[in-house]
Amino acid sequence: MVLSVQGVGALLASVVLVRLTVRRPMGPALASMSLAAVPLILLGAGANTLWLAAAAFVAGVAVEFFTVAWETVNNTHIPERLLSRVGAHDEFWSSVSIPIGQLSAAFLSVALGTAAVAVTGGGVAAVAMLAPLLLPALRRIEINRDEG
Repeated sequence: MVLSVQGVGALLASVVLVRLTVRRPMGPALASMSLAAVPLILLGAGANTLWLAAAAFVAGVAVEFFTVAWETVNNTHIPERLLSRVGAHDEFWSSVSIPIGQLSAAFLSVALGTAAVAVTGGGVAAVAMLAPLLLPALRRIEINRDEG
């Protein structure tokens, strides 16, 4: 149910984002993406299903906003001849940590407890989304209305 609510948030966000243009989207997109870690933190904290669902809805909106902003920036600022290569690197580097996290989660949960791993993992994910905001060039990337 919680993941379904996250999907509803993403779906509703995509409907709104079709009409919305953010001139400098990467700052707000990365900041909002950090909200995607909240359900994991709440899960580790023992929150009830209602709070998890509410956080998942917000996470769905945040992830969709980031995805739309990221894809728009890529498609407006990367030369067409390089889109495939950049997309391949993006997908690889975005996914490489998944099996590492999945394999280490069991061992860390035994050693530290599942709640500690969930809360810490959520915190690390949030920081990972906020860290790129330290790069002014990333925050300054612009989308012109006639481009996207």
